[in-house]
Amino acid sequence: MIADGNPSELYEAAGEELWKKPAEPKNATLEKCDLGLGPGVVKGAAAQLPRYFKDTNKVQDLESRLMTCMQKLQGRDPQEMIDAPFQKGTKKDMEAIVAYVVTLSKGEKFT
Repeated sequence: MIADGNPSELYEAAGEELWKKPAEPKNATLEKCDLGLGPGVVKGAAAQLPRYFKDTNKVQDLESRLMTCMQKLQGRDPQEMIDAPFQKGTKKDMEAIVAYVVTLSKGEKFT
């Protein structure tokens, strides 16, 4: 189990920073990303996924939903994230953001 004070908290903090940091090409943050609980609501969102999203007409897990938000809000190319090597570039960013979102669902019941 991951305990408090674990080095993974640095990864989670990096994800929070990336969530709030404007990214190119639209120079926008992910703070308006709707993970299923409303735009910008992160707490408990990971426990509600996967789920159906009307705007994409798909059932999406956390990673695919984040890619949708990155594409729509920030103008990022999802194929870059898919093609990036593990723990490098945009994929490393995605992994940190996932860690941040999942951390905010600790203790929540999965549905």
